[in-house]
Amino acid sequence: ELEKALRVVDEALTYAPDLNDAKDTKTKIEKEIRQIADKDADSRRRRAYAEQRQREEAAARRTQQEEYDKKLGAERKQRELREKNLLEQVSRQSKEILDRKEEIEILRQQTNMIATKWLIYFSIAVLLSIAVSYYISSRIVDNIAARTRRQLADSSDRMTDLVNDLAQKSNATESLDELKNAQAEMVSQLANQRSNPMEEKLFTQTENLIKVVEQAQGPSDGAVHNVEFDDVCSRRVITDVTASNRSRAKSVVSISQTINNPSLAARLLAPYLNDGNNRVRATAAVEMFRFDPAAAENALKDMTASESKWDRLSAAWAAGEIAQLSVMETLEILIEDYEPLVKARAITAAKKAEEKMKGKFPATLRVKLSRGK
Repeated sequence: ELEKALRVVDEALTYAPDLNDAKDTKTKIEKEIRQIADKDADSRRRRAYAEQRQREEAAARRTQQEEYDKKLGAERKQRELREKNLLEQVSRQSKEILDRKEEIEILRQQTNMIATKWLIYFSIAVLLSIAVSYYISSRIVDNIAARTRRQLADSSDRMTDLVNDLAQKSNATESLDELKNAQAEMVSQLANQRSNPMEEKLFTQTENLIKVVEQAQGPSDGAVHNVEFDDVCSRRVITDVTASNRSRAKSVVSISQTINNPSLAARLLAPYLNDGNNRVRATAAVEMFRFDPAAAENALKDMTASESKWDRLSAAWAAGEIAQLSVMETLEILIEDYEPLVKARAITAAKKAEEKMKGKFPATLRVKLSRGK
């Protein structure tokens, strides 16, 4: 349209060269045409640059894609190679496992054969050992039985002779010593024997010994023979001035010292826990605590609850001799007894137990002991 307008202006100037308006219009139209031409040239340059960029980017993309394809192909080949190697390794290991299984099976069969052979040898050796042990043990048992029968026969003979001698002697003290020594010797000889007939024989002889003692110095009817002194004397009381009760208490001690079998010792000491004399009963509780603590504790509880002050006094003495936590309740009760003799004996026994027990001594009893002092 500008070019058409320019041709019209040129025609007008041809007919009227001096027409100024036409010249100005021609100048403006030419200027506009030049501006449009510049814009078109700039647009063509931009399009050329954009097309060049596109071509370069497309070339870069193709190059990058080719490199990626090459790298992917190389990785695929490496993966295939690794898989191939792994399959070969798995195949080799499977073959090795099969070979090892075959070897293990062969070794197991050989081991079973060897184990069976040695088991047969061991069984034969065990049977031979059992046979030899049975033969030796039977011989030992026969020898022990024969020796025990001889000991029982000799013991019975000595007991009979002792009873006969006692009937002819007038000195009762010497007879008691002989009886005590004979009983200790008899108990020592039978201390390690475990058969029931021997225990029954020992019980019978012990009862016979007690009967002989009663015949020599009078029967033990449970009467208490004690001597009390005035306050001016350093010693307040002497318990069991009779030799019979003292000898029977010593017999209890001899039983616990010579019997090595706990069950046998407990059976022999059990009758003394029900003895009529407080000294014998307390001594039996002290000795029985080594073999049967529960029986000893029950005997002390009965003596603690007794109305007899002598029973309570002996219970306090026994608790101090035992000096164990389970019997400290006896001292806690007796240290507050209304009888001065019992209380004094409980305090003495508590002091003795405190020295033996050290840190295990009950705190409550320590407080009561400090109050009693």
